[in-house]
Amino acid sequence: MARGSVSLEDYLEDKIKSYMKINKIKTKNKAINEIISTFFEYEKVFKNIKDLDSKIDKLLSTVYLIKSLEEQSYANHGFRENSDPTKDKYLTSFYDNIKKNKYKIWD
Repeated sequence: MARGSVSLEDYLEDKIKSYMKINKIKTKNKAINEIISTFFEYEKVFKNIKDLDSKIDKLLSTVYLIKSLEEQSYANHGFRENSDPTKDKYLTSFYDNIKKNKYKIWD
């Protein structure tokens, strides 16, 4: 086990004492070791969350692009603006197919 000394700012000292009291730890050394090891465990979790967030952003932008292309394709077919989409045979068939395959595109 390596030894060393660290100067702590007052607010960190107070937080460590509070942590010791909550977790019923008697020595500051044990509390600091526990805090540091917990930090390194959570650091891996935070990295994984950041990677997932990046992948979700890419996925959402892809979904948005697909949705926009679908809307543009629908608009390019020259359908009337005031038509009721719930009564359009092809559009309802498209949405029914999506629901049947359990794809959730938007709420």
